[in-house]
Amino acid sequence: MKKEVYRPFINYFQKSNSGFILSNDAGYNISLNKKQFESFLRGKVKDKKCLKRLSEKNFFTNRLDFDLLAERLGSYFLRDWKGPHIHIISVTKRCDSNCFYCGANAASGKAVDNDMTLETARKTADFIFDIQSKDLMLEFQGGEPLLNFKTVKFIVNYVKKKNKIFKRNIHFSIVTNLIGMDEKKLDFLIKNKITVCSSLDGHEFLHDLNRKIAKGSAHKIVAKWLKKISSLAEKNTGIEAPNAICTISRASLEYPKLIVDEFLKQGLERVQLGPLDPLGRAEVQWNSVGYGAEEFLDFYKKAFEHIIALNKKGVRVYEKGALMFARQILTGRRPRYQNLDFIYRLAYNYNGNIYGSDEARMLSNSGDEFFKLGNVCKNSFKSLLNKPMARTLFLSAFGFLTQPKCARCAYNPYCHMMPVYNYAAQGSFWGNMAVSERCKIFKGVFDIIIDKMKEKAVKNIFINWMENYR
Repeated sequence: MKKEVYRPFINYFQKSNSGFILSNDAGYNISLNKKQFESFLRGKVKDKKCLKRLSEKNFFTNRLDFDLLAERLGSYFLRDWKGPHIHIISVTKRCDSNCFYCGANAASGKAVDNDMTLETARKTADFIFDIQSKDLMLEFQGGEPLLNFKTVKFIVNYVKKKNKIFKRNIHFSIVTNLIGMDEKKLDFLIKNKITVCSSLDGHEFLHDLNRKIAKGSAHKIVAKWLKKISSLAEKNTGIEAPNAICTISRASLEYPKLIVDEFLKQGLERVQLGPLDPLGRAEVQWNSVGYGAEEFLDFYKKAFEHIIALNKKGVRVYEKGALMFARQILTGRRPRYQNLDFIYRLAYNYNGNIYGSDEARMLSNSGDEFFKLGNVCKNSFKSLLNKPMARTLFLSAFGFLTQPKCARCAYNPYCHMMPVYNYAAQGSFWGNMAVSERCKIFKGVFDIIIDKMKEKAVKNIFINWMENYR
């Protein structure tokens, strides 16, 4: 009887430290050593365990699960897309903090010049409801949104009233430095179940070095309110536990463990370590605040390994980026919360201008309107669909169609390079992935996660994160 020859089905592969990493259009991936990889290419895999893994993960054309492929590809190519569900509203350009790397180029000017008016706020909400997405997340940003809290309140009340007719699933969040927080504002946030996200760049010295305020310690103020909100969340007052984002500057690189420990000290289980974007003030002084991919990856690996070590001791803590990547690697599914410009998110500036991402909105504050899509006072969402920029943003979500370096990259099914980053760092919408520092960072983080996932205890930690965190 003639032995069956298995015909390889492989879209992407690349060499790794221990062999080869393969992935396919079903969203699956697998690591093979050199011998396994060569036998796979010949279609004559003798290792039964390896053969079973390859077969189960749809790596043979004559053993494909076409129903699964149809479901995965349908989702990947946005079969049920109704419009973006994340809406980032900048209610002011003003800020009461002077962060030396501020990407938004926040101003300290008069409110009349830099605040969103109630009329623009109303038209922004109307524009959002014109989109057919059933789930809507409205995120208030700035500048510092607490400085124009009357507009935040107006939008929340107007949206809730409007939603009595439209019946959408609405979630509100606010990204704030917490400097201007008081009991009255917090009561409003609790009453309306508005999730709070702040910035926490690390221990007091580091946070205050990065985020200067006119008087006192920004860290002490942030710590006070984070602890209070966490305590209220534990008492089931209706508000969720707060989140915080750590923007990694050059000054952060020597403190990977201390930064993670600071999040735990403030009662936060979610650690978010974001690489610095060359936008706003950070672009101007990149040589003093920025760094290369290798430097970030050295920092990230140490922080990540510290988080894993804490988990092994029973400490509840996770890193948001690692969870997002691990979820995709283990399930093969693109998360609905992934930041795909225009597809899953839109951003609105204080003057009503519309952008495909918050980063594009920040770029506009430096005077560059390259990514502007329209204005809520002049455009409908439907009219934006015909804009060349909107269509190009759509196309940018599919790197294998537009990027030669992405077309055969093993991480392509899980990765997305922001056009704004390409434009800011390399002067091109598409960028050049061969020399992109952000591409190097993403590949490096994927390598770290996949390498650690080979350890059964670590894989179980990832599964636990997936079961317990969003």
